[in-house]
Amino acid sequence: MAHPTEYETALGRYIRSKLGSETKVILHSDKPERSSIYIVSGINYPIQGVTSYGSVGLSRVEQYSGRTPVWVELLGVCASNVKDFDNLIASCAFFSINDKYNLTYGTFVEKILDEYRMSRTLHHVTFIHPFIWDEFGNGFTRATVAGKDIHWLMVLPISDMELKYLKKQGIDALENLFAEKQIDVYDINRPSAI
Repeated sequence: MAHPTEYETALGRYIRSKLGSETKVILHSDKPERSSIYIVSGINYPIQGVTSYGSVGLSRVEQYSGRTPVWVELLGVCASNVKDFDNLIASCAFFSINDKYNLTYGTFVEKILDEYRMSRTLHHVTFIHPFIWDEFGNGFTRATVAGKDIHWLMVLPISDMELKYLKKQGIDALENLFAEKQIDVYDINRPSAI
């Protein structure tokens, strides 16, 4: 089993400090075991019955915002009784690490929830600003960890129609629609906003 680097240890501590008092860290490896990533889970955070997740290790790989290199880690949140949400976060990271997919604000991964049979209504994910934790006074803003400037993206499951809307109207329009409809981001089987 791999041991975390000094950088991963520092980043893991930072994420744990943000995800409540009851956290755990699990190492995830892809099937051919080419890559591994740690996922921090914060149980009953930000509210009872919900678990928050954060990746540790994606920021070893550069992403690009336009032509500017950025270092990204992923966050997610879901009802605690949902299985495999940590695996979903890890799979998104592996998609970038192994397949060189650029994960930035508004990008998406199609059909990834179907791999885990997690939802009856949502099939894809997009990546947005991690607003959930801001509401509880422990938000994720850009942070410098071990000399590296980290940007945070929230993994948000979306429906077929929401993905179609995203492709046509863009991520800002989709986020505005979600705010207008007041979607329940904790519910993996929420109805589509469209």
